[in-house]
Amino acid sequence: MTLVGGLGTVFGPVIGAFVIIAMQQYLAGFGQWVTVIQDTIFVICVLTFRRGIIGEIAHFFERSL
Repeated sequence: MTLVGGLGTVFGPVIGAFVIIAMQQYLAGFGQWVTVIQDTIFVICVLTFRRGIIGEIAHFFERSL
């Protein structure tokens, strides 16, 4: 959750937790494939957003969150 939201930010883990829980709820209909789909999305997020979601937003606006 911290990697998705953003390391070194105050709101990063909170946003990361929200994203992970929302993704679990949204993907619940896929049954056993939820873990595979969720892990694939997680890897893509970590590789794409090096600073996490909040870290990338803060870098874009050049602010510290």
